[in-house]
Amino acid sequence: MSQLAGADGEWVIRFFMPADKTMESLPEPDDDAIKLVTVPAETVAVRRFTGSRGRRAIASQTAELMRALRDNGFEPAGSAVAWFYDPPWTVPMLRRNEIVIPVMPNS
Repeated sequence: MSQLAGADGEWVIRFFMPADKTMESLPEPDDDAIKLVTVPAETVAVRRFTGSRGRRAIASQTAELMRALRDNGFEPAGSAVAWFYDPPWTVPMLRRNEIVIPVMPNS
């Protein structure tokens, strides 16, 4: 799952389905606000972390991932996003969170 602030101040929440699912095999949403879309393939760098999902934690983890990309010769190809996998009541040390940054594939 990833969350993005939309232009109108509303949150956009994305859920990713397993690769073996097709648009035809997914159930039809019963809410008009839910849209099923195909997302093009991309190469991403990911940093997994536990604990806080606050702005400071996300900024710190993003900086660490950006540093690792620079140190290893990768070029970001887009903005960082945060992906969260657990409900808010999960004990912080057990949470699975990720920072994801699209990168240019190595040739």
